[in-house]
Amino acid sequence: MESLCGIYQVYLERILRRPEIDAFSEELKPHQKALLPDNFTVLDRAMIEHNLLSASKLYTNISFEELGTLLGIAPHKAEKIASRMIYEDRMRGSIDQVEAVIHFEDDTEELQQWDQQIVGLCQALNDILDSMAKKGLPIPV
Repeated sequence: MESLCGIYQVYLERILRRPEIDAFSEELKPHQKALLPDNFTVLDRAMIEHNLLSASKLYTNISFEELGTLLGIAPHKAEKIASRMIYEDRMRGSIDQVEAVIHFEDDTEELQQWDQQIVGLCQALNDILDSMAKKGLPIPV
């Protein structure tokens, strides 16, 4: 049951804590717990990246030290994972190495522009349908 709660937390993009990850890990088979070259399991790596993405939605910026604490890893590893995710375009942000801070970019402006384009398209379609109705043309459904 605990693993289902963890899966639901992932779905909701919430940060998962070590007990939730460990509960899910207990259900894995030994070959699914193999260590990667960086001494993380596939599950550990996935949960760190998930938690980093979740943090990017909660914070506008965070220090390497705080991020490492949040993710349960060393600050330099948190920086390395974040930089790879930014480089691979899996997360939006930038890294200030002088200040040792990650700045997350907010994509709400792009979503608002997308919404406005959809509204414009719907309005144009309504205008066309109104024009057809005024001319007595049949309106396809």
